[in-house]
Amino acid sequence: MRESGTYSARKHTTCAPAFGEPTLLARRGRSAGQPKNAWPSGARRELGPAWADDDRDKGRPTNKGVDLRSHGRELADRVREKGLKVERAPERHESRGHESRERDKELEEEGLSVQINDPALDHIQTLAGTRPFEYSIQSETSIAAFGDDIVVGYNSSADTLVVQGPEGLVFDHKHASAFSVSHDGGRTWTSGFVPPVPGSVFTFGDPSLAVDRRGNFFYASLGTDANGINAIIVNKSTDRGRTFAPAVIAAVDDGADKPWLAVGRDPFDRRRDNLYIAWLSFQSNNTRSVLQFVRSTDGGQNWSPQTVFAPTDTGILSAFVLFSNPVVDASNGRLYIPFVHVSNIAADFIKVLVSDDGGQTFDFLRFNVAGAPDPFAFPNVTPGERTDCGAGRDGGVRLVIHQGANLGGGRAGFPRFRQATRLFTQPSAAAESGKIFIALNSSTSPTFDDPNANSEIRLLFSLNGGVSWQAVTVVPAIFDRHHVLPSIAANKGGERLHIAYYVQQADERVRVDLLRAKVEDGRVEVEHVRTLSSAAFDLTPSNNPVEFSPTDPVLTANYDRIFSACYDVGEYLSVFAKGSEVLAAWGENRNRWTSPAGSPAAGTHAQPDVFFQRLED
Repeated sequence: MRESGTYSARKHTTCAPAFGEPTLLARRGRSAGQPKNAWPSGARRELGPAWADDDRDKGRPTNKGVDLRSHGRELADRVREKGLKVERAPERHESRGHESRERDKELEEEGLSVQINDPALDHIQTLAGTRPFEYSIQSETSIAAFGDDIVVGYNSSADTLVVQGPEGLVFDHKHASAFSVSHDGGRTWTSGFVPPVPGSVFTFGDPSLAVDRRGNFFYASLGTDANGINAIIVNKSTDRGRTFAPAVIAAVDDGADKPWLAVGRDPFDRRRDNLYIAWLSFQSNNTRSVLQFVRSTDGGQNWSPQTVFAPTDTGILSAFVLFSNPVVDASNGRLYIPFVHVSNIAADFIKVLVSDDGGQTFDFLRFNVAGAPDPFAFPNVTPGERTDCGAGRDGGVRLVIHQGANLGGGRAGFPRFRQATRLFTQPSAAAESGKIFIALNSSTSPTFDDPNANSEIRLLFSLNGGVSWQAVTVVPAIFDRHHVLPSIAANKGGERLHIAYYVQQADERVRVDLLRAKVEDGRVEVEHVRTLSSAAFDLTPSNNPVEFSPTDPVLTANYDRIFSACYDVGEYLSVFAKGSEVLAAWGENRNRWTSPAGSPAAGTHAQPDVFFQRLED
């Protein structure tokens, strides 16, 4: 039975089988004429001519019909189309707050989660001849802490201005990389936005935060240089998060997406902390992507770039890589970079690069999974159902969890749900004392895009630095249908694990849970699971049909039109182990927002905000 707000999972010990027992990537029946050793696609629907002929969707980076871009990348593409700053035009702002936050202090004192983004920053902008701009979404978190100083980065639309230019609406500025900071252990919070590169007016979000042993905070995200070229940018705070300096450019890369930052000790100079950033770069007109990497050995002043993996299409493995999650083992300075190698079949593959010389050279770790296309690949089917999230530069077809009825009208036979939030597989990693842990969301079906499948949280771990691996399911799909977007943290020594993740219940509402497990005698034992959300919440109206003309019924829009269709709680959340405590931050829709007349979601509905909770380990 689940108690209100928290529950203890049935204690179970997860002793991992040897890989290949059972086969981790199921094969389906071969069609006539298919080679004996071919791996089937696992796709439930093929993309028909109507899809291929839609010029608005040409040029997207796709695999298995799914758009591979993060929201930050979509926003960068949108800015490239619309151009940079233009002369300001008259605008009207209406302040718009949430419901009262007087309860927040009481909740914090009771050990419950509190909202940390400032609701007074949300507002509505109205321009003649177009639907309103509702700047009100905050989600997709990254957290770092040093003593009582805690900084949480997240995506936000609140610091945006759209103006009427000579040829239509353009961004005057867009600062999507937001943060909230606490200097008293999470009791009080102040919100702000990291400044862009001098001469630029854009930050695009996709935040990744880290802190060094001196208490300097670093904030990596997507942005542009002064000429409007997309870049990996880094802001540094030397005053414990009170202020961030203007962004510096770690790398100029017009195809950049989803940077992830790690800070850790140099493997040779124990006194020095290095900064590492890995990201994917779409190239060759979005027909492939490569894994890019930079490192800094002087606190972020200078960066040394390199390409660490450039895949080719082998028939089974595609020419695309997806999101990475670099992490440094503080005990020895070893750098791990797990990432997704996208395939042309149902399961994509987790791979891990490792460096023992501070990111100068890399080797692949071996999983040795029976039937996998190479010894470095661990198979994983990303959960979710393919959904039409609209034509044009934003949206596309996405894997989502959803709420409510299928609206119909989706292209190529895909469903279309008004309330949906997109899913990816981004391997979340933690490394401590020679141990490496990777958390994944995994479909319970070997078939990609299976609408009847559930999803679970799986853990890959190695207790000997990646020499041998075990794989276990730590959150099975027993009580609830979906468990997605996990974030993992390990305490010093790697003896205690914490995994936060979203749960979709049988009633289609969503909550956030936090699992605690111990690592002992070569096995992982789940000790308990507690619910972080004060109550389960609805998904937002993120995929609303917008009929610009009777002959064009396929466009959809988020209620907050700065964000792409099917963007809601974000693409990740975060958890941070700090001494005897664990800190969690996530996007959640417990608050309500009223969209005005003219909005595609006019009326009162759920709204994403950022929440935080501090718990004893």
